[in-house]
Amino acid sequence: MRGRKALNWVDTMLGNVKNAIHGTYHAIAHKHLPRYLAEFCWRFNRRFDLANLLPRLAIIATRTPPMPYRLIKLAESHW
Repeated sequence: MRGRKALNWVDTMLGNVKNAIHGTYHAIAHKHLPRYLAEFCWRFNRRFDLANLLPRLAIIATRTPPMPYRLIKLAESHW
C-alpha cells in the first residue's frame, strides 16, 4: 500500500505538468519540450513565493548576459 501512495503523488505531478503545459502552449513541439519542462520546474519551485516571482525574474533577466542566436539553436539540436 505504501508504494501506491508514492505512485499517486507521481500521477498527480505528471497530471499537473501536462495540464500546465497544455494550458500555456497551443502547440507543443518535441524539440522545445526540455524548455517547457524547465519553465514548469522554475515556476513550480517558486509557487509559494508569488509576490516575489516577477521581481526575481526581472533581476535574473537583467543579470543574464546576451546569448548569440547560434547558441540558442544548439540547445534544440540534442534530439
